Amino acid sequence: MAARIWRTWATVAALVLAAAVSAPAIAQQEPPGRAARLSQPDGGVQWSGPDGNWQAGDPNWPFTAGDSIRVAAGSRAELHAGAHALRLQGPAELSIDALDDNDLRLTLRQGSLNLRARDMAPDERIEVNTQNLAMLVDRSGEFRVDSEPGSTRVLARSGTATLYGENGESATLAPAQQARYVGRDLSAAAVQGAGPRDALDQWAADRNLAEDRSPSAQYLSREVLGYQELDTHGEWASTVEYGTVWYPRTTIANWEPYRHGQWRWVDPWGWTWFDDARWGFAPFHYGRWVQIGPRWAWVPGPRGPRQFYAPALVGFAGTPAPRPPGFERHRTPGTDWFPLAPGQPWRPGFGAGPRDPGRGNFGLPPPAPLRSTQRERPPGPSMAMPAPGFQPGRAEQERRDRWQRDQEWQQQQRRQRQEDQGRNELHQRHEQIRQEQLQRQDQMQQQQRALQEQQMRQMQQLRQQQDQQQRQLQEPQRQQERFMRDQREQRGQMERREQREQRQDRPPPPRAAPPQELRQPPGDRGERGGRPGNRD
Repeated sequence: MAARIWRTWATVAALVLAAAVSAPAIAQQEPPGRAARLSQPDGGVQWSGPDGNWQAGDPNWPFTAGDSIRVAAGSRAELHAGAHALRLQGPAELSIDALDDNDLRLTLRQGSLNLRARDMAPDERIEVNTQNLAMLVDRSGEFRVDSEPGSTRVLARSGTATLYGENGESATLAPAQQARYVGRDLSAAAVQGAGPRDALDQWAADRNLAEDRSPSAQYLSREVLGYQELDTHGEWASTVEYGTVWYPRTTIANWEPYRHGQWRWVDPWGWTWFDDARWGFAPFHYGRWVQIGPRWAWVPGPRGPRQFYAPALVGFAGTPAPRPPGFERHRTPGTDWFPLAPGQPWRPGFGAGPRDPGRGNFGLPPPAPLRSTQRERPPGPSMAMPAPGFQPGRAEQERRDRWQRDQEWQQQQRRQRQEDQGRNELHQRHEQIRQEQLQRQDQMQQQQRALQEQQMRQMQQLRQQQDQQQRQLQEPQRQQERFMRDQREQRGQMERREQREQRQDRPPPPRAAPPQELRQPPGDRGERGGRPGNRD
């Protein structure tokens, strides 16, 4: 009830009423050219249409106005509406109130929503309603909305937004700013800085970074839903005739587009192709297919113009298929079909309105009235629906069969998810065991290193103790040696002193007498000492 009240606010009601009054017939005949895609369901995710029938959320399901998504506690979900990313943290419930070429209007009934508004057009409008307020995005950026019982928290990490209250009050949400509102008139507000990122915002930031680095975004408009899946499931190549094309990597022999999947009725587009491949959204709802040599290549078309979502870009031949009771009159698939090649126009079953008569046809002129699809069939085989298939006159049986196929497909998807979950849990368990083993090895290595260091310290201490003990044992011997050396030095000094004293006290020795033969008696000196002249 609160969501309906918010939609009647002045700025919102004027545009909605004008659009509803001006072109009611167009809205019935021409579905929107933009859809939303559930790309990352994590855990318990459900969705429902306007009938309120909740069912398991399947990847690659196209969402439109009137659909809702519910996320269980502890789970996450990611949707893309055109170039914009919506990420939910459970428990949460989000309703899509409007989704077309220029308008995205959401109601967050509970939980947390991380919104990245990317490359908004001048005439584009993005709005998020809660029980307390309505947030209208003014400039592209990253926003966070938390709808709690009785209060709403809004945050802008980048970009700006305008907040509206119940009675027309308004407030501006600036970048790096958050505010919490309790009432419906924007009066009780607690404004502060953006603060750190929590688990949801960090997950959204990682996903945004991966999208920013996507190689496929160099060749595709970000309006093409599911372009991120092409990065890891194929390769891009340049051709002379078709420009840049994408080759899928598949292990299926003789693979052909629009062959491995099923047809399902999706309002308001009618019969829609659901491919079995995880990447099978963008190549089957945008662009064309062409066979180059032995391989099939997807031709995305020009990057500049806005890409329109199509339920299936194929040509049909044969009798029309029955329509489920109560649905609008649409041209439905025939008994067999073939992928459209570049240059072949797509004729939507719902008819092209005056908004864009050449939508989905790369700017080609509007296609001529359909006379014979068989003449336009390209070379090569076409794909046929197995029995009972599309057969006239069996609408009720077809409805039952379609419902049965949907149930079987959903069961198969649930089993596949359970198996994938089991494999993921087993892989996580193995990874946990491996991490535990690595941790134990690290702990053992650390313990060994600590033990070795302790042993080395103990050995060093032991050597020091031994050296000290040895020095202590050798100390008496060294003292004895020093004592003996000192004694010897003292004795030597005493002996030298005594020798000096003895030399000083001893009388001088007498002079030695000359030899006997040299002596002369005194009387004989004159005789013997006479001059030589006195000799006889």
